[in-house]
Amino acid sequence: MLRPLLLLSLLSLAALPGLAQAEEGRSLARFRLDQLQQSVGLPEDQARLVVERWARYDREQFDRTQVLHQVRRKFNDILLGPGSEEEKNTRVRPLLEQFVDLRRQQAELKFRFEDDIRGKLSPAQQVRLILRVEEMQRQMAEALRQNNAARPGLRQGPLRRGNP
Repeated sequence: MLRPLLLLSLLSLAALPGLAQAEEGRSLARFRLDQLQQSVGLPEDQARLVVERWARYDREQFDRTQVLHQVRRKFNDILLGPGSEEEKNTRVRPLLEQFVDLRRQQAELKFRFEDDIRGKLSPAQQVRLILRVEEMQRQMAEALRQNNAARPGLRQGPLRRGNP
């Protein structure tokens, strides 16, 4: 539930160089802190703990996402490169195992993160958090759609849905 927003936040942070990235990270933390206080009703000290845990989750997910992107590029290189189907199967099999394991790790990270956060919130606060995060995800997705629409010609990978 929380993962798409976190990944989108991280992807935007990864694109920023050095000091700008640190400043953007502080801005994101401040935004999250404000949202947790205003929309979820957490006191500042409790919101700060959640934001710190959220940042740790971001870093862990980002690291795995980077490796997943590398594996996907290798998939594309193998599947679109020379060789018979049997040769491609042989070369892609260990990558597939790595890919599945990374996806499992991401799911485990998400569940641990959510359990850690939920343990610090009352049931009413949990519901407020869920609703607020869903709204933030919708806003982030819309912003990304608008950003992508403003940048025509972005390359889509050869194995993405809708491409031959």
